[in-house]
Amino acid sequence: MKQLDLIIFDCDGVLVDSEIIGINLTRALLEQHGVVIGLEAFCTHYSGLAWNELITKVREESGVNLPDTLHQTFYNALYSEFEEKLRRITGTYEVISQLDYPKCICSNSGREQLDFMLTHVGLKSLFPGSVFSAVDLGPNRGKPQPDIFLHAAAVMRAVPENTLVIEDSVHGVTAAKRAGMYVAGFTGGAHTWRDHAERLKAAGADVVIDSMYQLPAQIARPPVTD
Repeated sequence: MKQLDLIIFDCDGVLVDSEIIGINLTRALLEQHGVVIGLEAFCTHYSGLAWNELITKVREESGVNLPDTLHQTFYNALYSEFEEKLRRITGTYEVISQLDYPKCICSNSGREQLDFMLTHVGLKSLFPGSVFSAVDLGPNRGKPQPDIFLHAAAVMRAVPENTLVIEDSVHGVTAAKRAGMYVAGFTGGAHTWRDHAERLKAAGADVVIDSMYQLPAQIARPPVTD
């Protein structure tokens, strides 16, 4: 980056420690239908996908005809789990509240879920009017497609190559790199697995951090010059 126009945060697994909750719930529901996926395998191959894309991939790879009602079962249970277990990622409020740059959220989660999570953990006030959901763009436009990042940059009047993205998933990193953005991979969530950092780097992450407290140092790095 020659300058910093915008900082984009993923939500699940970056701002709120929701990813591990959703992963464990999904794995439990799939197991009820005979599909057993280990935690590390799930994180490696499915984390970061929108629900419909995740289930489509599981159906194709397992050959199991999962019921359409699984979607509603999952979300009904998810909100109950969030009420009891959802916490913000350590350092998010302390660091982000001090960032003097335009910032927003880009997520594959739906707007209602994002509003619930951000309100529940006390982060909503940090992103007034700047929360973007790929669901709003229509089918097949979520990460790993770059659409949500490019949409946010256009709305926020930022140049993609001058935009910093913080992402915890391979699909998110892939999407951000396809959008031409600088990416900090994040491994500070409870769902971090053995080779998480290496996979984020392999997907194109320019740097990997394991704590939100490391973000200011990355922002302060000298800009790239020709």
